[in-house]
Amino acid sequence: MLITSHGHSDVGFVREKNEDSFLVDDVCGIYAVADGVGGLPFGALASKLAVQFFKSSIRLPSDYVSEEELRSLAHSIHKNIVDCGQVVGGENGIGCTFSGLRLIEDYFTYVHVGDSSIFSFDGNTLKKISKCHTLGDELIDKHGPDAAIDMPEHYMHTLTRCMGQDIDFDVDIGGIKAAPGNSLLICSDGVTNMVSREEIERMVSTMGPKEMVHALVDLANQNGGTDNSTAVCISIS
Repeated sequence: MLITSHGHSDVGFVREKNEDSFLVDDVCGIYAVADGVGGLPFGALASKLAVQFFKSSIRLPSDYVSEEELRSLAHSIHKNIVDCGQVVGGENGIGCTFSGLRLIEDYFTYVHVGDSSIFSFDGNTLKKISKCHTLGDELIDKHGPDAAIDMPEHYMHTLTRCMGQDIDFDVDIGGIKAAPGNSLLICSDGVTNMVSREEIERMVSTMGPKEMVHALVDLANQNGGTDNSTAVCISIS
């Protein structure tokens, strides 16, 4: 089994700085996208800390191989960001979303908090395997698609979970088998808010990881670039 991967990030056309961070490490089999929470200070620092803590914790193939170990690691990353946020961010702290993948032999385990998206592609169909932790999505999940019709747009995208804020939360954990011909994709919401699912599927089905992530981020910018855009693609052959 051969793994090919690439990541790319861009500030877009509206934001003054890029508060997204990403990680691509084929040697250790770890991949991640983190997105600084809007409305809180030091978003770039929060996202950078998240991916750095993830990388520094997994140095060997034998590190953090079970779902429970990865759940524990996610909470440790969260606590570290909380501690740092109390130093630099005052009483409001800092925060970021985090979506990470851990490859163990022929199986990817994901750890997810926030509103970035993790997709799997089986050679034919693109499937979203993560949930968005936002008021809008959680209301729709609970009460159906009509529940959020009258909700103001800014409430729709309000995060209900993130790393770095001093509150308890559940970490989404799951996995998918790594099979030849399949791909995995992690995108910040700056991509998914600007590019349709159909267009993402077309790109991942016709391009290699490097070409794909650059084309995807470029398209997010062409469609408005209202946010930072980040994508990490992993291809299995």
